[in-house]
Amino acid sequence: MRASRRDRLIIIEFRTVSEDEYGGEVDVWAEYCRAYAAVYYGSGKEQREAAQVRGSQVASFEILSDSKSRAISVIDHRVSFDGGTWNITAKQDLGLNDGVRVTAIREAP
Repeated sequence: MRASRRDRLIIIEFRTVSEDEYGGEVDVWAEYCRAYAAVYYGSGKEQREAAQVRGSQVASFEILSDSKSRAISVIDHRVSFDGGTWNITAKQDLGLNDGVRVTAIREAP
């Protein structure tokens, strides 16, 4: 196992659906867990491609593997980090002792 620098605190949020005052469905995001992560921003090629599609940024977050991190899903979770929210596009289990890698994209405001 290669040691990585997990020195950035991220918050994983979980989506639930609530009803608004008009009876419509509204997404509500709540904290699921906090984790220290090694953050890797997209390569130059990915950044150039992302800039062409509405100015977005790609990053991978590597966190320790535990029951909560292994349960993260692409559909119902997102990452809160660096003043923004990142939509999860992929999750990879690196192995029980190696961690979990979450790839996410943040759109520019």
